[in-house]
Amino acid sequence: MKKLLVSLALVSASICTVLSVSALSNALSDRCSIQNQLSTLPPEIFQKIFPEETNRLTIFQKRPLTSASEKEIRQAAVNYTLANSCQFKILSGTPEAIFARSIKAAEIPSTGFGEFEFMGKEPPLMLVVVKGNFDISGSTSGGFQSSNPRRSTKYTAYIFDLQAGTPIFSATGLAGKYFRNALNDSTLPDDLESVDL
Repeated sequence: MKKLLVSLALVSASICTVLSVSALSNALSDRCSIQNQLSTLPPEIFQKIFPEETNRLTIFQKRPLTSASEKEIRQAAVNYTLANSCQFKILSGTPEAIFARSIKAAEIPSTGFGEFEFMGKEPPLMLVVVKGNFDISGSTSGGFQSSNPRRSTKYTAYIFDLQAGTPIFSATGLAGKYFRNALNDSTLPDDLESVDL
């Protein structure tokens, strides 16, 4: 009986070790995955392996923004952009929030972003546009650059849920009449490209 219990304990420990090594291996191969799995690694281990990631991830601190000023919300959008550079690479300069306004879910389709529905009460929302020099060709994987040709854009837009303090939607390559008028930029095309958060 003791031999059986010892064998089961060893098998269980082996499975846990294999799962831990597998999770760490997957995390090491994909920086965006690391960002999302930060809580699965002890902070001291994460910081030793990826000190630059730890520093970058502290740029954006999630907090409720319902009582924040428009200036603070704009800065939160810039910080979010800097902290989430695995979605797009900042080619040069420092991004700047150039447009912000409160928005209701019913107004969102007029921006070209489609329809949003909320279960329960709709949270306070803010549309923020950040201007910069962004490469949206795709993130790197396993240390190799994407073979896609470089595509760049100068705008990234977010719809922030002010209660949660984070975006519920982001889009790059802004387009259409709404943004041509709002940003006073006649060069914007008609097609919109969106990215997942």
